Amino acid sequence: MDPARLPALAKPLVHAVLRRVHPDYFTHHPAAKAANQAAVQRLQALLAPVLAPPRQAHGPREPLEFVVRDGPGDALRPVSFAFSQRRARTDGEQQAQCARDLLALCRALGAAPAAAAVREIEAAIGQAQSASASASAGGAAARLRAARAREARANYAAGRAAAAAAAAAHAALLDGLRRAAWSPAAKTARPVLDRSRLFFAADVAPQRYADVARRIERQLPALDYARWCTLPVMVVSTWAAALRHGAPRYPGFVLMPCDVDPKEFQRYLRENLDEIQQQRRLRNAAHGVGPA
Repeated sequence: MDPARLPALAKPLVHAVLRRVHPDYFTHHPAAKAANQAAVQRLQALLAPVLAPPRQAHGPREPLEFVVRDGPGDALRPVSFAFSQRRARTDGEQQAQCARDLLALCRALGAAPAAAAVREIEAAIGQAQSASASASAGGAAARLRAARAREARANYAAGRAAAAAAAAAHAALLDGLRRAAWSPAAKTARPVLDRSRLFFAADVAPQRYADVARRIERQLPALDYARWCTLPVMVVSTWAAALRHGAPRYPGFVLMPCDVDPKEFQRYLRENLDEIQQQRRLRNAAHGVGPA
């Protein structure tokens, strides 16, 4: 049963109701005519969802007061009927609820349709409710997916912003270290570290950069700085961290642990400086750069 047929199935019920209570049938009973006229006007507003979907019902929900002919002769009987007070969440649910109320009104007025017609309209009501429930569930799922997508986009943007901020802070810290003046050579008569050639491996915490740079600067004379002052320096956490399978991780760089010992470093220079210089020349040649 197609729930879209519900308005067509409801119209015969409306006609059955009107045949029982239409004001024109009560011209000889002014009070009954007035009561039915007011009730029918309100009924039309309340039946809007099922007769002209997807309109919402409007008007007061107080009981409708009808007068019908009942019994022998011209006897009249008052009938009070209230539409459901439940607020529907969707148009389909509102339509099904309104059709169910209309069917109950027919029974209350003694204008119930044939059993086959009742079964057909009840089937249409069930289909309309099922479609409404599916649409409601689908809408909730869509809203949940949209909310999750918004959250994912926000988290991604926040992550990108945090990464960019961290990279900028890292770059600013390195730039500050390289630009900082350690001490005027004229006053100290000591060598001055060229911080533009100072680099830090990924395993060295950025919080240690400044302390490590100052420690290196204090020990420059003992570290034979004049021998490697034109080469880039890669600061690593330990000697072991500077190697990968026994080979240097950073060819062409002078390697220096954070807690460098001058004697160990001098031995390292004696054993590796020539090779480092050769590696640097090869790298510079590969990139079209002059000698280091």
